[in-house]
Amino acid sequence: MTYGVQRNFVRQAESPGSGLAEVNRPERTPSPGSDVGGEIDEALAMFWYRNILRTGTDIPEVDPDWGIHVNADALVEWSAGIATAMEGDGVANAPTLSLDLAFIFGFDHCFFHHCVDAQVSLHMMRLHASGQPMPDLRSHHRECCERLHDSRQGPQWWFAIEETLANAHVARDPTRLGGLREAFLRYGILPQPLDSSRGPWALWEQAAMDERAFKALSHMVWLQHLTGEVDPLGILPEVEQEIEEGGFDAAFNRVIDLIIEACKPQQTGEDGGHEHDWVTDLHGVTRLHAFGGFSEGLFRRLDVPIWFHGGNGPDLIRRYDAQRGDWPYGTIERLYEHFRTDEVSSEWNDPFASDDDDFELSP
Repeated sequence: MTYGVQRNFVRQAESPGSGLAEVNRPERTPSPGSDVGGEIDEALAMFWYRNILRTGTDIPEVDPDWGIHVNADALVEWSAGIATAMEGDGVANAPTLSLDLAFIFGFDHCFFHHCVDAQVSLHMMRLHASGQPMPDLRSHHRECCERLHDSRQGPQWWFAIEETLANAHVARDPTRLGGLREAFLRYGILPQPLDSSRGPWALWEQAAMDERAFKALSHMVWLQHLTGEVDPLGILPEVEQEIEEGGFDAAFNRVIDLIIEACKPQQTGEDGGHEHDWVTDLHGVTRLHAFGGFSEGLFRRLDVPIWFHGGNGPDLIRRYDAQRGDWPYGTIERLYEHFRTDEVSSEWNDPFASDDDDFELSP
C-alpha cells in the first residue's frame, strides 16, 4: 500500500460516512444470534478477537463486529474461582480484584491479536491496492491454528506462536501490566512457564524477557501468514529429535531457542534456517524475509471495540467503560495496591497512555 492509500485508510476510519466509519462503534452489545467463542486456554476461554476485515472477499470489507469479544457470564464464573483463592490468601475485596485481574489480562492478550491483525490486514490491502489479488491471510492462518488446537498434540501445537506472543506481550517488562506478572501467575491466569499442558500459551517467558526471542517469534508469525505453513522455518525435525533424545519436556523447553537459532542468517550447508528465507538489502544487510514485529495496532487499545455477550454484559459495560468510569487507570492502580508493595518506576511505560501504539504513517 502506498503512503497515500495507507493515510486514506486511517482517514476513512475517522470520517463519518465512509466505508470504515463504523469501526469505532460505541455499542458494546453484539447482535442477536452472534456466536460465542473463546480461546482454548482456560484463562482465556471467555475471550476472543474478531478480525477487522471480513473473510472470503475480493476487496477489503470491514466486519462490523470486529474487536475483542467477551463471554461475560463465563468471565464472572472464572473470576469467582480466582476470588476464592485470593480470599484464602487474605486478599481484601477479592471478588472485585479477581474480576479486574482476569479482565485486564484477557483484554491486553486480545489487543496483541489486534496488533497482528492490523499489520497483516494492511499488507493484504497493500496487495489489493497494487492490483494483486487480496489473499485471505488471517482467515487461512486461523484455520491452520484451529486444526492445531483441535488436536493439541505437541510438537505441532506449540507452533501456534501468536498465542505465545500475546501472553508475552502482557508479561513483558517494563510495562505496568508486566509488573503484575506475579499476580497473574499466582492465580493461574498466566501459565507457569513451560507447563506443556497449556501448550503455546505457556511458552511466554523467554519471549517476554528477551527482545531477541520476541522478534524471532514475530518473524515466524509473519512467515506463517505469508507462506501458509505452521513451520516455515523448518524446525519441526529438530524438535522431534529433541523429543527422542531428551523427552517431551526437554523439547518443549527448546522450541523458542530453536526458533531464535533458525532466525539467524545461515551459511550454505549449515544447520538451521534456509538460504531462501533471507534477503540482502541495498546496504548489504541480511534480513529475514518477513515484515518485522507487531509493536502497534491500527488503533489504540481503548479504541478497539469490546463486545460483551451474556446476562452479565451490562454490568461489565458499566465497569469497563472508559467514558464513564476510571477504567483502565483506576483498575491498574487498585491491582498494584494489593499485589505490589514497591513503587512503580516513573520510567515504566503505561500501556494505555495516549501516545502508546499510535499508528505511524510511513511510506
